[in-house]
Amino acid sequence: MNAKPSYRPASTADGRFIAEMIDLSSDGVALIEWSEGASKAENCSPLDIGARLYESGEGDYSYRNCWIAEWSGQRAGMLLGFPMHARGEGERVPSPPFDGSDVFAPYKFLEAPDTWYICGVAVLPEYRGHGVGTGLMRLAREQAGVQGYDRLSLVVFEENAVALRLYKRLGYEITDRAPIVPHPLIRCSGDALLMVADQSLDP
Repeated sequence: MNAKPSYRPASTADGRFIAEMIDLSSDGVALIEWSEGASKAENCSPLDIGARLYESGEGDYSYRNCWIAEWSGQRAGMLLGFPMHARGEGERVPSPPFDGSDVFAPYKFLEAPDTWYICGVAVLPEYRGHGVGTGLMRLAREQAGVQGYDRLSLVVFEENAVALRLYKRLGYEITDRAPIVPHPLIRCSGDALLMVADQSLDP
């Protein structure tokens, strides 16, 4: 490949691609919630529900908080990020060990308030190894700075050795961990890791 990646804000037309990339980056976690929505709608797949969510301009999970990486005019990857605010007094987050009743408990626990949260970053397999993912992570730092955040955070599965290695190389450090609550749709086991990076340590 002789081309170079380019990056642009997402549009509502990117909704399904974003949903596909979120499924890829979350190793199935996002499909759990979308599957619940699909079970209540006629002729809808979980990805249909995800696409509708990201086609919306409302809330954190919107195309408005996404950026698309392109390669020779083709979509190659995606970044979703937004500010992570502290939970309210009544929004208690349990600590490990979890009782298994809430599959999302580890990710609620692994939140770093007052950071710019990288909720999802993914690159299609055919475009990996060409700096697309690194470019998206640099874009995340830029967006954090624009919005006034001096720290960034993300959650990664410990089993995802490739992503973990990239994040460490880019200055992210493991600050906490929690065991994954098993679910048939989740494609990883073991621990989820909270990683945080300081803007002043931009590599």
